[in-house]
Amino acid sequence: MYKTILLVILFCVSNSIFSQEILTAAGGNASGVAGSSSFSVGQVVYIYNTGTTGSVAEGVQHAFEIVTLSNPELTTLTLSAMLYPNPTTDLIVLSLRNSALSGLSYTLFHITGKAIANGKITAADTQIELGNLPSATYILKVNQNNKELKTFKIIKK
Repeated sequence: MYKTILLVILFCVSNSIFSQEILTAAGGNASGVAGSSSFSVGQVVYIYNTGTTGSVAEGVQHAFEIVTLSNPELTTLTLSAMLYPNPTTDLIVLSLRNSALSGLSYTLFHITGKAIANGKITAADTQIELGNLPSATYILKVNQNNKELKTFKIIKK
C-alpha cells in the first residue's frame, strides 16, 4: 500500500514538472529592413483574460511592442535608455546606459496629456510604480535640465 501511494505521488509530481512545456511544429525569427518578428507553428491555445485585479495570458508567444517616440529637434542630445517590461501590470524599469545622471528627471503622462507622476533619476535603473493606475496607454518623458531627451509609450494592462 505504501509503495502504491508513493508511486501515485511521484507520478503526479512528474506530470506537474512538465506542465509548462509545449511542443510546437516549427518556429523561428524573421527580420528585415522594416522590423523583426518571431513566430511559432503548432500553438494550440492563445487566450487573454482581464479582470479587475489583473490579467492572465495563455499561449506560447505573447505580442508586445516597444515604441520610442523622439523629438527630431533634439538630435544633439543623446541618451541610451531602455524601458521594460512593456506592456506591464505593476511597475516599469527605466534603464540608462552610458549617460551622465545629473539633471535627469521623468514625467509620466496619461495618453490624454494629463501629468500623473514625476521624479528625479538618480540611478542607472529607476523603478516607476504603475500598480495603482488603471489599464491604459501612458507616455513617459525623460528630461535633462528641462530639455526633453526621450519619450516612451507604455501599455499598462
